[in-house]
Amino acid sequence: MGERFPDVDWYCDRCGAYLNVQPGFDDHKYVWECAECGHKNSISSANIYESHEEYWGNRDER
Repeated sequence: MGERFPDVDWYCDRCGAYLNVQPGFDDHKYVWECAECGHKNSISSANIYESHEEYWGNRDER
């Protein structure tokens, strides 16, 4: 089974760690616990942004 979101780089919402390279990472899981800080990140299409700037801009609107 291939990636659910090919070519998407996932980063922890709390500490910014790169999730794609963490042992066992699977984007078919809807929640991924960061191996660095333990934060539970949502892995869904609603959390895909074109850039870090777009992500941070959307966080301000929440």
